[in-house]
Amino acid sequence: MPTPRPGQFRGGLLGSIEHSFWGDPVPPGEKRNRTHVPLGGDIAQTSASLLFSNPPELKTTLDGAQGKANQAWLDALIDDGFHARLLEAAEMCAALGAVFLRIVWDTSVSDRPWIQPVPADVGVPRFAYDRLQSVTFWRVLSDQGTDVVRHLEMHVPQQNRIIHGVYQGDQSDLGEIVPTYDWPAEVRQLGDLEGQTLTLPDFPFDASSVIYVPNMRPNRIWRDLGPQAWPLGRSDYSGIEPLMDNLDAVFTSWMRDVELAVMRLIVPSEYLDNIGRGQGAVFEPDRRVFTPLSMLHGAEGAPSITANQFEIRWQAHQETCQDLVNRIIQEAGYSPNSFGDYQVAVTATEIEARERVSQLTRAKKIRYWRPCLQDAVYSLMWVSRLYFGVTAIAPERPEVNFNATAIPDPQAMAQTISALAGAEMISKRTGVLMAHPEWSDEQVLDEVKAIIAETGLDMAARARIALAAPMGETLYQAEQELATPVKASVPDDEDEDEEDSQEDSPEGGS
Repeated sequence: MPTPRPGQFRGGLLGSIEHSFWGDPVPPGEKRNRTHVPLGGDIAQTSASLLFSNPPELKTTLDGAQGKANQAWLDALIDDGFHARLLEAAEMCAALGAVFLRIVWDTSVSDRPWIQPVPADVGVPRFAYDRLQSVTFWRVLSDQGTDVVRHLEMHVPQQNRIIHGVYQGDQSDLGEIVPTYDWPAEVRQLGDLEGQTLTLPDFPFDASSVIYVPNMRPNRIWRDLGPQAWPLGRSDYSGIEPLMDNLDAVFTSWMRDVELAVMRLIVPSEYLDNIGRGQGAVFEPDRRVFTPLSMLHGAEGAPSITANQFEIRWQAHQETCQDLVNRIIQEAGYSPNSFGDYQVAVTATEIEARERVSQLTRAKKIRYWRPCLQDAVYSLMWVSRLYFGVTAIAPERPEVNFNATAIPDPQAMAQTISALAGAEMISKRTGVLMAHPEWSDEQVLDEVKAIIAETGLDMAARARIALAAPMGETLYQAEQELATPVKASVPDDEDEDEEDSQEDSPEGGS
């Protein structure tokens, strides 16, 4: 048996790792393959897709010419790059419990500022109650083993300052600060002329160069560590680590069954070919003729070759894995249907009903994301105004609308539009938007014009038949009249239309 490690007798985080499937030491001389099921990555990716499968809509709160200018700037902001960064930030947030949205700008790289998602595990936040007071980001500039150089970047939103520092230490200690003249050029250009502090002039008090987005609260793990740990976000994996560890153990056992179930041949020793002294013997399965020694023949004839193959317990392993996956997904706050676990073909309405748990979790996360996105866009507008000369906009916190994620059933959507149109509770434009939410305003307008043109001609033809058809006219003649194309009338041709109508009517009346 392997010698126990001291950590196996401890509690807390270290003891839980030592007693986990991945912390269990492998006995000496044993080759053991362990398989990891990346369900955690699927959970984080699904969370990001539920939030930002479609980009959010930003609507200005101002009216008039200023509102039009702001709305044009907001529409230009929501491009594919902004959408991709939101997906990246949401995936980090679900896995790590939080994410930082850092407002960055560089006139030599881009003509406008942008949002950079920063993982929560490379930032040390400091809170005042539950509001972010400051945060220090760190990164390794060089690692020479015993000599590690790190760059620290501290954002203080209330003071409108960004403080930089370069420290030289080792793997465990930050070390001492490096003089400014020895800083790398990439770090020196981030600060002002002295290279240490970047002051943001005219930056309002309620704007910030970094925004902290928690995944969900409260944090069940850090609640007893003081007020600086209470505001930290909670990861989607919080509390389900043992279940995920058990899933890896069961799946590894399944793969071990597959390895043991490989067919193996048990052959007599005289069927083996000696490959040299001290090198053992081998059996050639493709050999056509074997010549066993006659003295070894028994009552049953020549020695036999036995095929040995163990059974793969795939059904028991599959059911256990599926049950663990469902429990993990439910404990994380989602529905198995959000991960593509469909047993039978169902309609979109049934899928939406089954995904109610996922939609509730999405709604909860939206309440954390919406104010943070408003603060981020507000800060972006101030940076654009102060550093890029975009004076036409007035910084504001716009309305942030999250689009629905469920795919509507076309038949159900058509019935809804028809019912609303029959009750005269919907316009043509709104009906086209409901049927084609992905269309642009120009496409919607063209479609509305085409619908009005077609229905207008049809109504004119029906009116012509109703007014001009004599008594006793057959249905066939009426259909022929309806099929006859009717020219769209204009105000200048009203007299001609009246004459044509009188000529068509036998009585000359209307």
